[in-house]
Amino acid sequence: MMILLRSILIVLFVSLIGCQQNTTSTVTTESDIEGFVEPEPSDWVKYITPVREYMYYRTQAVVNKDIHILWDHYPDLKENIDHKQGVNIEKYEVESLNQNVNLLDANYNIEDYERIKVKSINDNNVEVLIHASMIYLRDDFDESGGEYLIKLFLEHKNNHWTVVKTDEYTLPEYKEWMKEKEQI
Repeated sequence: MMILLRSILIVLFVSLIGCQQNTTSTVTTESDIEGFVEPEPSDWVKYITPVREYMYYRTQAVVNKDIHILWDHYPDLKENIDHKQGVNIEKYEVESLNQNVNLLDANYNIEDYERIKVKSINDNNVEVLIHASMIYLRDDFDESGGEYLIKLFLEHKNNHWTVVKTDEYTLPEYKEWMKEKEQI
């Protein structure tokens, strides 16, 4: 009888341990190659909205063949364009994806390849690294687009976060990033 009582108490104790609230963070705070980290949930919520907004206007600019759709919301992106370095190059995407085809629609998944990562510069400036997919539906019902690795530079302006610069990884930068990531 005593053994049965102890067994029941042990099972009850183990069950209660499983019901306790987990007080440890499940977010990885280890930084990647460039110092980016997965944000805490409250920061994720803060940064995902301006990232989503940027992706919406970017894809709308491409589908509608009008870079001004993006630039009207993010005027800083029409400055300091550097095609070779991948800085603020949305204009080239609008032009290249609309050559000889008509685009009907766009879909993007910001965290398709991995969760967003953030690097805080100061209270008003952060960099968000997104490893996303953007797929455009063409009028022949084939698709264009694919994998994108982009740093979005956010600035806190007028009580909200806005994109002030973008830096897409070029193919050589992407290959180097993948090589370094495999070493971690």
